[in-house]
Formats: sequence, structure tokens, C-alpha cells
Amino acid sequence: MHAAQVQEWTEGPHYLSVSDLPAPSDGEIQLRVLAAGAHQVVRSRATGTHYSAKTLPHTVGVDCVAKDEATGKAYYCFRLQGGTFAEYINIDKKAVYAVPDGVDAASLAASVNPAMSSWMAITQRTTNLPKDYTVVILGATSASGRLAVYAAKALGAGKVIGVGRNAATLEKVDGLDDHVVLKETETDFSKVRDVDLILDYVYGDATVQLLTSLARSKKAVQYVEIGSLAKGTANIPSQLFRSFDLTMRGAGPGSWSISALQKELHTLVEKMGTWKLLAAHSVPLKDIDVAWNDASLATQDRLIFVP
Repeated sequence: MHAAQVQEWTEGPHYLSVSDLPAPSDGEIQLRVLAAGAHQVVRSRATGTHYSAKTLPHTVGVDCVAKDEATGKAYYCFRLQGGTFAEYINIDKKAVYAVPDGVDAASLAASVNPAMSSWMAITQRTTNLPKDYTVVILGATSASGRLAVYAAKALGAGKVIGVGRNAATLEKVDGLDDHVVLKETETDFSKVRDVDLILDYVYGDATVQLLTSLARSKKAVQYVEIGSLAKGTANIPSQLFRSFDLTMRGAGPGSWSISALQKELHTLVEKMGTWKLLAAHSVPLKDIDVAWNDASLATQDRLIFVP
């Protein structure tokens, strides 16, 4: 069998011949991997800088779409130990989720990880949202932001407003009810005055502008910080916290549990069967030694490795 493993943290992954897997235990299932995503968390783990990956050799990957060769059934698989960049995996039956019929394996492997961010933010980091709530997605043109539109509507949002810098790209984001284009100076946020929930993938000056526009709001607003695409800080004036009913939280693996994620994945994967998934750029796993650090692939669709 072949797998992609890191043997030294400074070297990155290599395509290697490894021992065949033993027969799965009673609580496991053996699956043939179809596609596995090179997500940011996967890259962090491959350098040894992520808290969840400190042991060498390290088999790359946290998720994949894989097939039971006995039945032909496809599953989305998630695990933090053992890796997924391999021809076959033995995995706990509790960590596999049936893939809806007709869903492309590569696109699903590219999409579940970024979709988790908004799904877990809404299900785990908000409380008592009103019926048909209005949500603003700051960074709606990002991969995670585009999937957040579907997640919000699947979880009860009545109106979704996207915020981003590129007007033409915003107009192409599927499912948005309205959008706001960020300006270099002052952005007109008048469209978002009735917002109930803010999902922020940007964080920085845009965050401050958006929250400032809501000062004196008569509604309770929940804000969830998810990402930092702007790679900056948000200097929020202290008086802003006192000017309206604002609850601020963050969302990520440190703020929700893996057990909660495993529970939510049953519903998320099922729902994603009806979404427009992210486009995937598939590369053979045997080419990972070169493709892993190929900067040109960063301009392509979501990178997926196929054993």
C-alpha cells in the first residue's frame, strides 16, 4: 500500500510504500480512499506546528471521501489520528458519514472542511436566534463564505447578506439575498441594520466599520469570529460594546468539541448533497512530493489528492 507521510517536519510529505493494513476490528470499516483535501489544517499538521500532530512518522490528512469496496457505498470520513492520504484506511464506523447519491467525491472532499466553519459557528456558538433570522457574512466570496450561505439557510436564516470587496464576484455568490461592497474608505452598511447574526471571515477594519454602523441598534446582535483573511487586528472602541446589545464569540476547534462536530457531520454531509460544492483540482497522490509546494496550484481550485 502507498501513503503520503511526513518523516521529518522540515521536509513535507513524501509518497511512500507502507505496510498493508490489518483486517479492520469489529468497530472499524476498511475503505478505499477516493479523494482527500489539502486543507489549511492539513498543511499545519504536516509541519508539526498544529497541536493535534506531534508524532512522526505522520500520515497526512484529516478527512476524505472513501468507498466500501464490498458494497460500493461512499462515505465522508473525518479523524485527527491516523491520516487519510493513503490508498486504504481502517476507520471507526462512528467516524464515517454516508455520501448522498450523485455527489462528486472530489468536490465533497474539497467542501466539507470549509463548510464546517459556518455550520459549527451557527449550531454551537449562537443562542436563541429568532425565526427567519438575518445573517451577514463578512468575507462571502471566500470558499468558506460561499458555503456559509447554504449553511445559514439550512439552519433557519431567512435572509443572507454577503460582504466582500469585489462586486462582480459577490454577484456570483449563489444564494445571497443582498450584498455590500467593501470600500477602501467608508462602506455603506445601511443594508445590514436589521442583522441578527454576523459571521466574520475577515476580521480587521471591515469588522470595526460593520459593528460601528450598528451602534444604537434596537436588536440583539450575535457576532461570531471565524477567520482572519485581512490578516490584521480589529481595534474596536470600548464605547461600541455599550452602545447596543452585542454578543461576541469565536468559533473553531477550541470553542466546540470534536464530539459535537461528529454529531453535526451527519446532518451537514446530508444537507451538502443539495449544495453547489466547491470546484476541486485533483492531483494524483503519487505526485505529492512536487505538488505539495507548487505555488501555482494556489491559484487553482481547492487542491485534492487522489490515491
